[in-house]
Amino acid sequence: WLPKVDRVELPIQVKLLRSFPGFFKKEARGKKRFAPYRTKEYGKSFLVNFFLLDKQYPKTPKGEEELPLMLAGLGKRSLTISENMTHSEISDLLVNAYPRLASICGGWMLHKSTGGSGRRNLVVIPPDLHGYSGQQLKAVSGNGKCTMYISPIQEELDTDPLPPEAKEFENMPKAQCTSCKKMVPLQILPLHFKECKTELVDLCDSAEDQSCNEDHEDDILDSICNQSDKTTECPVCKNSFQSDIIEFHAATCGLRTADIDDDESSESVPICQISTFQSTEEILDWITSQVNEANTFSICVSRTDLFSRGMQQWQRQKKTSPKCRLKVTFFGEAGIDTGALSREFLTEMLAEVENRLFVGGSDKKGKNPVYCLSSLDSNYFRIVGEIMAASLAQGGPCPNFLREWCFRYLCSRETDSIQVSASDVTDVELSLLIERINSTSKDSISDLVEDIVTCGYTGIVSVEKRDLMIRSVVLHSTMRVVPMLDQIRKGLQLYDLPNVMKSHEDFCLPLFVPGDDEEVDATFLLEKSRPVFSETGSAKHQKEVKIMNFLQDYLQEIEDS
Repeated sequence: WLPKVDRVELPIQVKLLRSFPGFFKKEARGKKRFAPYRTKEYGKSFLVNFFLLDKQYPKTPKGEEELPLMLAGLGKRSLTISENMTHSEISDLLVNAYPRLASICGGWMLHKSTGGSGRRNLVVIPPDLHGYSGQQLKAVSGNGKCTMYISPIQEELDTDPLPPEAKEFENMPKAQCTSCKKMVPLQILPLHFKECKTELVDLCDSAEDQSCNEDHEDDILDSICNQSDKTTECPVCKNSFQSDIIEFHAATCGLRTADIDDDESSESVPICQISTFQSTEEILDWITSQVNEANTFSICVSRTDLFSRGMQQWQRQKKTSPKCRLKVTFFGEAGIDTGALSREFLTEMLAEVENRLFVGGSDKKGKNPVYCLSSLDSNYFRIVGEIMAASLAQGGPCPNFLREWCFRYLCSRETDSIQVSASDVTDVELSLLIERINSTSKDSISDLVEDIVTCGYTGIVSVEKRDLMIRSVVLHSTMRVVPMLDQIRKGLQLYDLPNVMKSHEDFCLPLFVPGDDEEVDATFLLEKSRPVFSETGSAKHQKEVKIMNFLQDYLQEIEDS
């Protein structure tokens, strides 16, 4: 048994404090503490490689272009970017790294290179609504894995080398040049040391030469004469050169480049000799005499896909010029080219050139070059001109499949004096467009507006302007192939043919343009005939061949009588 104890009632304030300590907790005595100072959070930082260009580039700069840009205070820099950076903060950071950016008035934009190897295309990175930000650069650069290219929009920066003490180089590590005792940035120290050493050697040499000239002039003259006698013969061109420059000559001797071909073609024939030609035969004889018989221009191809392989091998032949005697070898054939194989090669090549790189109209009065930019970029039309010249010079067929306006342009290279008409349009689509313009009415001419405007016509499209619209189509069809004719003209300069063609257009016209009035004889009829024979070796084939032989004999007897 326990005695009964009376309960003590707690105050209401204590009960509330126990039940809800967060609301009814007494404040601590003394002064209130200040909230801790929190610095601005910039987020995570990452490293980005920037590259300042001097102008707009379609592709990334070459390796040899990076050194001049670095010497001019441009080039590559590695900067730390934070995610929370704004456009103004990024601009200040770039101006601090590239002081040249502060003087740009036309603005700048960032570019990014596409994937792949070698020189890659540059793609513009459009800024956000408030400009470039740290988060945008992090996403675009792949967290700093890609290089950001900075290019001015409206200006071109100067690329002259800056002195070593320029502001652009003040943050770079420096070392002392042992020649001039100047502190030079490490990035440009090798080039500076080389130039500085060369200048020092030149100064020493000039000082020594001056002292020697005063005291020992006779000894120097003797040494110079002895040095000039030390010559070495080049094994390729058989010319003699001094020993100190024979290595530089050997690096380029024997290579057939475009510049060498231009130099060869620039050795034009005197005008007095060109003016003495009296017939087409004399021109052909003179072209034949220009062939270099001492060397050979060797081509080794297969008969399968002769056109493609022939064009490639002709272009890759670097040892000699096409002005030399052509020597052709076919794979798997033991024949020796004494002239027949080269003539066969030129005949087949010209036939393929006519079918693939030229297109003709329905009037059979010649063909225009095909509008093919890939062939133009591959320099195929220049090779076509060289093949034409070589065929005329070395017994091949005449390339008489050009239209007359093309021949006139090859002679003068002037478009103002050339007369073209609707018959000179050989493109199928443009020929149909001219026919539709001629036959259209007021109601249906609106269907041709897009095609007519594409041809460069800027006037009012109406039936009353029919002649002007057709003229625009004709000029569009002919003038767009002028670059192809320019390449052909460069190839014809192999034998200085453009000057001969300009002086004797009438004599050279049958060599390039098909004749209008060919004499119809037995040979002409048999060449134009296209008989379809039966299978070779069959009895029908033998009878068909006898019939053609009988027809040939019959036509020749009628011609003789």
